[in-house]
Amino acid sequence: MNKKPTMVPKDIQYIETLGSPFIGFYDLLMINKHYKCTDICRGPSSCKNYGFPHPRDCKKCICPSGYGGPLCDRKPDGCGAELVATDKWQTLKDDLGDRKAGGYPREDFMKCNYWIKAPAGKKVQVKFVSFSQGVATDGCPYAGVEIKTHADQRLTGYRLCSEDDKDTILTSTSNIVPVITYNRIYATVTTLEYRYI
Repeated sequence: MNKKPTMVPKDIQYIETLGSPFIGFYDLLMINKHYKCTDICRGPSSCKNYGFPHPRDCKKCICPSGYGGPLCDRKPDGCGAELVATDKWQTLKDDLGDRKAGGYPREDFMKCNYWIKAPAGKKVQVKFVSFSQGVATDGCPYAGVEIKTHADQRLTGYRLCSEDDKDTILTSTSNIVPVITYNRIYATVTTLEYRYI
């Protein structure tokens, strides 16, 4: 054995995303297209942010991660917040999970969704500052943070859960960056910094 990874993503920032327990939005879309579920709703779609009509209720949309509401034009309900970036670094600190939980993972995930917004025409930078120790493993299957900076918001964002990722800076292509923290074990703390450029 040469102790090198079996598989390496073309975009090396995705290294912590490989092996993730979540289905990707493109996979979900592909399954719906394969079984012709996307053909059920007739007429033009009113879904935003690359969502597609829900085959059991065409007035609602199935949204990429980080988006919610009937038309995928809002932050998903639940914990998290809409944050307004400035040209100075600000801190986002997210504490998520069950402090009373033992070391065994739950079946379900707790999630918080944040939207970091900048003025129109500006881009958002997000810096990974720190994450609780003890959960870093390939695919971040127990807890982590997903940061969506791509132009195509159907793509899974970069997932991070290791102190090795400290000081990683991601720059968006638009003025909104969805950030999703997730956890299925004891409480973890994510610390990020953000600003616009």
